[in-house]
Amino acid sequence: MKKNLLLFVFICVSAIAAKAGAGDTTWVPVFTGDSLTHYGAFDKPASFPNGSLTYRKVYMVFTMGEYACPIGTQYCHQWDYTVQNYIMTNTGDTFEISRFITPFATSGAPFYPSSWKHKYVFDVTDYYPVLKNSQTFRLFYSGYSWGFTADVKFAFVEGTPARNVLKIDRLWHGSWAYGNAADPISNKVQPLTKTAPGGTQSSEMKFTVTGHGSDAQGCCEFASHNYSVSANGSQIEQKTIWRDNCGFNEQFAQGGTWVYDRGNWCPGAEVNTNTHKLTGVSAGNSYNVAVDFDPYTNTNTSYGSYTIESAVMHYAAFNHTLDASLEDIIAPTNWEGHFRENPTAANPVVRVRNTGSSVITSIKFAYNVKDSTVAEYTWNGTLAPLADETIELPPLNTFMTMSLGGASGLYNFMVRIATVNGQADNDAHNDTLRSQFFSAPT
Repeated sequence: MKKNLLLFVFICVSAIAAKAGAGDTTWVPVFTGDSLTHYGAFDKPASFPNGSLTYRKVYMVFTMGEYACPIGTQYCHQWDYTVQNYIMTNTGDTFEISRFITPFATSGAPFYPSSWKHKYVFDVTDYYPVLKNSQTFRLFYSGYSWGFTADVKFAFVEGTPARNVLKIDRLWHGSWAYGNAADPISNKVQPLTKTAPGGTQSSEMKFTVTGHGSDAQGCCEFASHNYSVSANGSQIEQKTIWRDNCGFNEQFAQGGTWVYDRGNWCPGAEVNTNTHKLTGVSAGNSYNVAVDFDPYTNTNTSYGSYTIESAVMHYAAFNHTLDASLEDIIAPTNWEGHFRENPTAANPVVRVRNTGSSVITSIKFAYNVKDSTVAEYTWNGTLAPLADETIELPPLNTFMTMSLGGASGLYNFMVRIATVNGQADNDAHNDTLRSQFFSAPT
């Protein structure tokens, strides 16, 4: 089904309304409020577009809610469990495209009435090669109590992506003990050799890892360790497996131990996927990739574990030379994904990405509340290709006037990229975003 996305922005209050620009959008529903009633896999057929069109963005929108468990049920929708979302292709390949952790959605807490719902929005554009035709979508729920519901749909926004993905090489996938000297994790995550397809201009590894369980040292949920990435024998990067901002969770406030930092995850939040640029990979040639974890031995017989999914994306050349993309409106918005940053009577905040091959040194913005004076601001800095920047715009007097005047109700905010490096950029479709918001109370 197609809708004009501009109309959709004003009709539907959702994360996609804040994230997508002009162009037709095709929606593909998969789950429709299904109850998660057991541990393990929930599989559904998915009929994706046939690949005849190009899409600037592909989003996966997972709306989690709750249902009433039978009386006496223990921990109904009140525990932090891992949810992994996979595409199981008709060729036998399986790719994890997103992961998040359920919240401590404790009944009676102010954030969790019986009608509670929360949207998780994932940019899965790079997985478009496997989001075509008929595939199987797998939701894997690693929970030992129930009470959650799942609504899953995909939004295909027509247009030209920053780069076309030529091939996806799946790498390590599984959950393995960490600290067992008799069977170290290096036995499971051994170096792999793959071949880059013809036309490859760049390659990047996506590596998703979360720590679970606990030994005497708190590993792996409550202990920080590192891993390093190497390509063709040369170390590229080292990352810490840790999330240090759980106390700023957008699902505020939960029950349980949600404020404590953890092994690259927080209760109720999306799991961050690390991206590593692989140098020395060339079109048509084989390459070697390796991951090494910190040396660690636990003398006890109980071990924590790391759950790992990884893949290499091989990209063609950039489709644009000069292009800035408005990715998100952080404030003002009433989207629950930015609950902690709103409402605001101060500076609008946006996130911009350089989706072209040239370095960006300036961006001129135009922005306003609907039916009010348009303000302009020019940001100056250095934004490398594929880099993101969170930009705070000067405050709008309209916000303060609304609050002091006791304004109430729903308002519309618009921000537009007017020029990049002093000129129009290559793709106007990703230059404008709109959001809906409630005025800040006095």
